[in-house]
Amino acid sequence: MFWKFHNLMVLCTGGAMVFSPSSTNRTESAAAPSYKIVVAKAEPGLAKAMHRGTKEMPYCIYLTFDDGPSEGSQTVNALALKDSLSINVFLIGRNACLTKKSRDMVMDYESNPFVEVGNHSFTHANKKYEAFFKNPADVLADFNRSKDSLHLTNGLIRLPGRNFFRVGPLTRNDHNNGRESADTLAANGYRVYGWDLEWRRRAGRGIATHTGPGMLELVNGMLEKQHTFLPGCLVLLLHDQDCRDPRFIDAVTEFIRLAREDGRYRFGHLSELGGE
Repeated sequence: MFWKFHNLMVLCTGGAMVFSPSSTNRTESAAAPSYKIVVAKAEPGLAKAMHRGTKEMPYCIYLTFDDGPSEGSQTVNALALKDSLSINVFLIGRNACLTKKSRDMVMDYESNPFVEVGNHSFTHANKKYEAFFKNPADVLADFNRSKDSLHLTNGLIRLPGRNFFRVGPLTRNDHNNGRESADTLAANGYRVYGWDLEWRRRAGRGIATHTGPGMLELVNGMLEKQHTFLPGCLVLLLHDQDCRDPRFIDAVTEFIRLAREDGRYRFGHLSELGGE
């Protein structure tokens, strides 16, 4: 493969971070979010995701891993292969170009039939998100740069430091700046995916640690209460680098096993929500 190197508001609940579109103080036990999901002539891929929760029509969990390639990416890739597990990874273009090892990790993801690779920008905004999103044209250029470096064609992206959705006729914003950038990216053929729930290996910033059973209980509660972007579907955000920790990957593995044994859940690719 030829590689080119180009010169949230979230709400904290019991250890995970849950997006709330209208309040900075809402708790997970509060009323359902106030935003409305409007489907105008819903695309087939969107429509089929609307009715879940039984063994015949299971809930769908989308496991998504950000910030690769990095230490931990090999563990994520091996997990998907070992468990025949559908996952999405959102890669940073600059990370992918740094070393031969990082390029090899990207190629491992690309050759894995259970992994769907998406674009997480080239620079990750250099971690200066407010300034980055003030110029939608520069944001578009940054994502295009990453797309070219990673040779991506599927249009799946996640914004760095922002929890926005632009999927078919559906949209959602967080309280931060970046709406114009999300709209610009969508107008240029990208599908923007945020998340419903975040799982980290370390406590901090209002997040506690979770066991596998504890996370499944939280996921089930959100799905039953329809506290997700799409009813019956939950997008779970994780990070490649967290999977360096054997205890964390053990918890994730237990979560996957319990969800499958329950029978009311399945794991899917985000492209299902894009009308494909």
